[in-house]
Amino acid sequence: MPKQPDGLTGPAAKQPPLPVSLDLPGIADIHTEAAPFVKWAGGKRSVIPALKPFFPNHIPCYWEPFLGGGAVFFAFQDRMERAVLSDANEDLVITFHVVKTNVEALILRLKAHAIEHHQDEGYFNAVRKQKLRSDIEIAARFIYLNKTCFNGLYRVNASGQFNVPKGDYKNPKICDEERLRVANEALKIAQIRVGDFTRVVEARPDDFIYCDPPYDGCFSNYQPSGFDDEDQKRLKKQADAWIDNGSRVLISNARTAMINKLYKGAAYQAHVIKAQRLISADANTRGAIEEVVISGNAQKQ
Repeated sequence: MPKQPDGLTGPAAKQPPLPVSLDLPGIADIHTEAAPFVKWAGGKRSVIPALKPFFPNHIPCYWEPFLGGGAVFFAFQDRMERAVLSDANEDLVITFHVVKTNVEALILRLKAHAIEHHQDEGYFNAVRKQKLRSDIEIAARFIYLNKTCFNGLYRVNASGQFNVPKGDYKNPKICDEERLRVANEALKIAQIRVGDFTRVVEARPDDFIYCDPPYDGCFSNYQPSGFDDEDQKRLKKQADAWIDNGSRVLISNARTAMINKLYKGAAYQAHVIKAQRLISADANTRGAIEEVVISGNAQKQ
């Protein structure tokens, strides 16, 4: 994890106060419950009610190695003693880390982005080309691009460069102060780290591991390497190891022949649920689709 700066420096520190008309929530917009602060393709907010029966009322340690927007963690964090959240996307992990450790400096930088975005038509493309080192700058850029790019989609090319075009928004909510502050409170129980799901090796019996990988046959360009059939098989092998160790496992995925075949066996039970696809380039494909939720538990001897 890059070293965390002590405060906001550089051009952002010299920005004027945010105009009253920009990004200030009304009474109806103030958030009291933790929720994702970025949009994420395949995010789980719409299926939280369907997932709820699979989550224990008490979780000693919660592990989520495909963090994404964090909707599941935020929905059930009051059931957890502690959590370990991770993702292979380093910029995403840095962003969550900054929300946890330096949210006020992040808010200031996002307000500066909001001012520039509304004043300069070319600002989005300039920010998209930036290469940054400061954690706060990386996090602010990540959230700014997420809030202003087409459909809130996160996509990178083979070189790891963000390549989604600018979205057509009149007044995007670049800085949602209250949502960020509530997320900051929720993340106090969490360790946040970057890495592949195979790094989850410290899980103990009765810990709960939730996996929401890129779905079989669906969009997977969240990172240059993607997520292919071999990765799906690696995840199944890792899930077997977690279960053998006594941990409880829950996996979301597409309802495909390969996934159905992979998770056949006494240790797994598959449950079909309906999900709402909210992020898609084609509006005709945004609607209810079938997903599978696979629960895995060690067999009692």
